[in-house]
Order: sequence, then structure tokens, then C-alpha cells
Amino acid sequence: MGKIPINLQSKLFYHPDRISDLLENNKTTPITWEFDLTNICNHNCIGCNAPNAGGRTDENSLTFNEATNYIDQIYELNAKAINLTGGGEPFSNDITPKIIKYIKNIGLEVSIITNGTLLTDEIIDTIVKNCTWIRISIDGGDVETYTNIRRISNNYFNLVFDNLKKLTIRKKELNSNITIGSSFLTNKITIPSLLKYAKLCKDVDIDYIQIRPFHRDYTIPYNIDEVKKLQDDNFKIYYSENKYDKTYKKEYNKCIAHNLSGVINVHSVYLCCHFRGIESKKLGDLRHDNLLKIWTGDRKRIIENELDVGKCLPHCRLDLVNRTLNDLIYNQPQHKNFI
Repeated sequence: MGKIPINLQSKLFYHPDRISDLLENNKTTPITWEFDLTNICNHNCIGCNAPNAGGRTDENSLTFNEATNYIDQIYELNAKAINLTGGGEPFSNDITPKIIKYIKNIGLEVSIITNGTLLTDEIIDTIVKNCTWIRISIDGGDVETYTNIRRISNNYFNLVFDNLKKLTIRKKELNSNITIGSSFLTNKITIPSLLKYAKLCKDVDIDYIQIRPFHRDYTIPYNIDEVKKLQDDNFKIYYSENKYDKTYKKEYNKCIAHNLSGVINVHSVYLCCHFRGIESKKLGDLRHDNLLKIWTGDRKRIIENELDVGKCLPHCRLDLVNRTLNDLIYNQPQHKNFI
């Protein structure tokens, strides 16, 4: 079997210490942190500021000293990895290449989600040498669709695919293990160009594409079967079919998965990526308190107790993980020592 980078549920069982903490104490510290170095972006995507989208909240950015201070605190909380994301476009902040190296050098894994249009040859070299994976968000298979969704000039479309190709070439040159992927959000505007997008991605030799809908858009891609035919041993297609079920309602009452994946948006700490910018959901500010105090503090417990998952985004990022964890913790089988 090939690598399955997006199967979040299966990853749980590689962290028995965290599972044990949750079983015994109903709390633990995150394995992964999403870390936004900036809220500035060179694109203006239509979905970014939608409710619960977890997009840009202001125009703030971190300095190198601020970022490394927060990363050191993440390390002290026994994290395993940091995903540089947004917020804004990570490479809108000039410190990002140095931060990638810093994270790798202190012994944490690092990944990045980017729109891919600010990559230089030097940045590509840094990514391929240091990152576990990179995913480039594209959302369009032709110039017109891409520019309409991202509300940018039409010269970016060819640029992003040129940069994807450069990444794959450099990966081979350096014999790197980095996983290179791309994501595509579907709606009525983007679906007609989905097949063209998939073919372009396969042509530039990336490892996979991820296909999922814009939040609360359940339009099933009519061309998904044709897209799936492009899959082979070297090109994987991850179609989030569960996220197109508009009848779905969460059957669990508690969000447990947030304990495993924290979010830092510039200076602000959140339980969940979908809470970025919502003041009532903010756990604390790293300019005023350290991360350990914020993560173990009273405000986190209050927000957890007030959280009504029925009012959350139905297909949130950690929904499938929550289904597994809730079964494991609250629906324990009889005679569990007999397998």
C-alpha cells in the first residue's frame, strides 16, 4: 500500500501516550500545532473569510524572535510537529524560510500549507531539505476559474504549476522524502475545471491531490469518477466523500480531538482552526502568558465546557478523529482484554 497522508484516524494509534492521557485524564497536550506566522496574504480567496473558515483575521505578523519564542514553548509541551499555515500566506512573512530551518533543527517535524505563488528557488530548496510535506492550495484547473476564486491577476496560475514542477524536480535531485501535494476546494464554480486540474497535477509529478468542498457546500463533483481514474501507484487522489453528506449530524457530544492539535494564530491561541479570529473562543495571548499556562488554564476549561459541537461546522477538520476518540473513550466495549 502507498502512503496515506490524510488518514487522520489511523495516525492516532502511533501516539499511545496521548491516548492514555485522554483515557485517564480527559486531557493532554497537542501532538501537532498549526502555527500562523502572518495574517497577510497576496491572494483574496472567496472562501477565506466565510464563517468558520479559519481564514485571515487581521494584518499582523510575527518577528523572528517572537516566532522562535513560541516554537520553543511548543517544543517544551512535548509536541511532535508544527504545520505552518494560515491565517495568511506563510511566505508573505519573510522569516518563514528561516523558521522552517529552525523548527527542523530543534527536532520537530515541519510542514507547510501555501498558495505556492511566492516560492523562489531558494525557498524551494529550503522546503525540500527540511519539510516533511507541503500542500499547495489551487482550487482551479484553468486560468479563469483560478483567478475568479482567488481574486488575483491571471499570471499566477502558470506560476503555481511551474513552482510545483520545480518542487518535484528538486525533490528528485536531493533524493528527498518530502511529500508534495495539492488541494482543490469544490463548488459550482470550480467543479467544471476539476479534471483539468487533476491532469495538470499528475503531469508535474506530485504525490497526491486532496479534493473537498468549500465549507457548507455539498455540490458533488459530477466528474469525480473521471478524476479517480487518474490515480496510480505514484499519484494518489484523496476525495473527502464524507464531507459531501449534507444530512450528516455529529453523534458525539464532546470535542476531544482538539487536545491533540492546537492552533496559534500569530499571538493568539485557539482550540480549533475554525475558531480563528473569534474573540469568545480565544484561549489566550502569548504576549501576556506562556503557552503552558494558556493550555492548562481555566479559560480553556470554560470554553471546552461551553462548547456545543452541534453548533460547530458539521464536517470540521477533526470530525473523523473525534468519532474515533469518542468511541474509544465513551463507548468502551465489554471484555476489552479479549481480542
